[in-house]
Amino acid sequence: MSWFNTFTSNVKNFLNIENPNKVLDVEAQAYIHVNIHSREDSLVLYGPFGGQSSDKSGNYELVLHRPFNESLTEAYSICRCSEFEIAQKKFLLFKDKLPAIVSACKELYNSTQIQKICDTIIDHPTWNIAHLATVLGQADVFSDKRIARFINVQEEQSGISPLQLAIQYQNIKMVQALLNKNASLDHLDSDNNSVLHHAASTNKQILQLLCEKSKSTLNSRNITGRTPLHMACAADKRECVHVLLEAGADVNISVSERRSSLKTPGCVGSIENFPKKLHGDDIKHGGTPLHWACSREVIQALVSNNCDINSLNFDQRTALHVMVLRNRLDCLVTLLSLKADCNIGDKDGNTPLHLAVKEGNEACVKTLLIFGADMTCVNNSGHLPRHGIPCDTEPGSKILYILHSIGAPRCPAYETTCNLGCKHDETYNGVMPPPPLSAGNRDLLDSLLSMNRSDPIGRKKGRVLSLDGGGIRGLILIVMLMELEKYVNRPIYECFDWIAGTSTGGILALAVASKKSLFDCLCLYFKLKDMAFCGKRPYATETFENILRETFGDKTTMADIKEPKLMITSTLVDRLPVDLHLFRNYQSPSEILSIPHCEPFLKPPLASEHFLWQTARATGAAPTYFRSFGRFLDGGLISNNPTLDALTEIEEHNAALKAIGKEDEVYPVSLVVSLGTGVIPVRLLTNEVDVFRPSSLWDASKFVFGVSTMGIILTDQATQAEGRVVDRARSWCSSTNIPFHRFSPPISENIEMDTTCNLKLTNMLWETMVYMHSRSHELKELANIIKELD
Repeated sequence: MSWFNTFTSNVKNFLNIENPNKVLDVEAQAYIHVNIHSREDSLVLYGPFGGQSSDKSGNYELVLHRPFNESLTEAYSICRCSEFEIAQKKFLLFKDKLPAIVSACKELYNSTQIQKICDTIIDHPTWNIAHLATVLGQADVFSDKRIARFINVQEEQSGISPLQLAIQYQNIKMVQALLNKNASLDHLDSDNNSVLHHAASTNKQILQLLCEKSKSTLNSRNITGRTPLHMACAADKRECVHVLLEAGADVNISVSERRSSLKTPGCVGSIENFPKKLHGDDIKHGGTPLHWACSREVIQALVSNNCDINSLNFDQRTALHVMVLRNRLDCLVTLLSLKADCNIGDKDGNTPLHLAVKEGNEACVKTLLIFGADMTCVNNSGHLPRHGIPCDTEPGSKILYILHSIGAPRCPAYETTCNLGCKHDETYNGVMPPPPLSAGNRDLLDSLLSMNRSDPIGRKKGRVLSLDGGGIRGLILIVMLMELEKYVNRPIYECFDWIAGTSTGGILALAVASKKSLFDCLCLYFKLKDMAFCGKRPYATETFENILRETFGDKTTMADIKEPKLMITSTLVDRLPVDLHLFRNYQSPSEILSIPHCEPFLKPPLASEHFLWQTARATGAAPTYFRSFGRFLDGGLISNNPTLDALTEIEEHNAALKAIGKEDEVYPVSLVVSLGTGVIPVRLLTNEVDVFRPSSLWDASKFVFGVSTMGIILTDQATQAEGRVVDRARSWCSSTNIPFHRFSPPISENIEMDTTCNLKLTNMLWETMVYMHSRSHELKELANIIKELD
């Protein structure tokens, strides 16, 4: 009667159990005389209890028996239920999975493990047996053919494969086991996620293992347009981002379909060499490493590896947007000088300028304006960058003036949410900074001299452009020419017949004559200052020369430029007194007249023999900054403002042509435009300017200060480009009835010629834009004269 007692005990368990799905250890003998409704292998559905076998009423029990060759008594009650439909569903759910997996792994024959298997099957009824084995971590069961044949069978709803499931559970041993059994690396789930998509949000080890096996889906998109790299970014898995980049992930694939990425793949490779120069918190917002960069060097390295400079992150923001929000001015300047588009709107339509204004970042606002940010762009709310700037705060009032001073428009009349700073019929324009101290006002005298000029009608050609020296302040020349170009609506090289330049002005003259755009020149100068002015003075000439070669080419000569005529100044230092030399792309007056060269000095190089980069190197050989270029030093030692020397050269050239009977080639000067590199503030000299024989220790200290001050004065006068130098040129033109226009903005501080500080340079260039905007009437007049003389 023992079997009866056991059966009675099992029935009591059935009736008293709180959880009908709890797996219970039972005796197999207890079910010998119980009705069997369904059987599959060792899984048996018993019932009904207390009813007839032909009747579906009563209670049912699902029991898993251990094979008889292993045990005659061991069995497990899987579930108990009083409804046939439920019991039948449970049986159908378990019959193809439970017996097979426990028979493949004997260690699973215990109530705890079987309970785990059953719970998993109930929670994930669409998983096949391979999915089940994967989650249970039983790698050995894949040797069983009944399970192995499901290795590459996907789940019905999500389409996930057992390998993808192992990746999700971050079980690297199971991942390796499935790979050893030839699990597919090319499988895509229902959302088009590859194994790399799933691995991208797990850990470095799993991702490296999969990348080593296959990279075919490295850059594939899922149904939302995201690549594995995007998934790693969104999950903020920085190590996974590094692994994908090192594996060759294309950073130019954008999540957003709003703009297409570069056709050229951007495979930047490992970024482990500069981890401290990437901002980790930005990675979760997606984008490219450009969005995460914190230094100029990283940005340049990424762009050189074809990283799309205008790629968008998850918020549809470019790297420029991020740099503005993070207040990374150096990165912002670097991106702009590499020609990043500063007028792309984010998901809210805000351009980087909108964000810079909103953040109250003066330096970023100025920088964006310098590089052409559109002040008329509206965001998705229809607001201009000027809209809503808080006028009751000092930063707000300053930024308002920054925008207003170069012509930022007010909001249209229909806008109802405006304040004093942007409302269409208000007059408040912010707070103007104090003007720099000047030497004196010559506006009246200059205007009187300008009145004495003849009507240009009937004249042709003879238009002269003169560009001063000044090192990095040559950026001022570029910005002024960019403003002039807007009025003439044509390239500057088409507007002038003669261009003279000294030092930085000479380099710019060569670039303009080579038909490089002024925006390219702006980018070139920012690149040059970061690369050439590196280390201590004198700077490495090799770097400087490499930039010039890259810009002008190795083999382009002066003679290759036919128009306009160029006069690039330099100083010949193989004699005393030193002499001014002009590099030309035409015959000099001496060559026209066949005047023999003066011995014993070397004959100057012919235009056909001198390369453009050599001319640029010679005119820019500033003493103590760069080594001399053979017998040539910077032209600024003699002619930092080359206007009068250019006029002298033209007169001599015309005279030589007349002397040999070529009057038809003579074109008198008809217009002079002289551009300076900024008028620095006048400052008080506190030291005595007295050099004498000292008679005491006190006199010795005064002597030292006197010599130092005298050195400053002599250097200032030797490189003078403003003041009486300009007055003489203006007077010369006035006396010959030639229109003369001089542009040189007052700047708030003395910018040294090798300054690399972006904060100082962007402020200087904004002041230049303000100055040119204030002289818009004269620019219009000048543009008309240029067109009439064409």
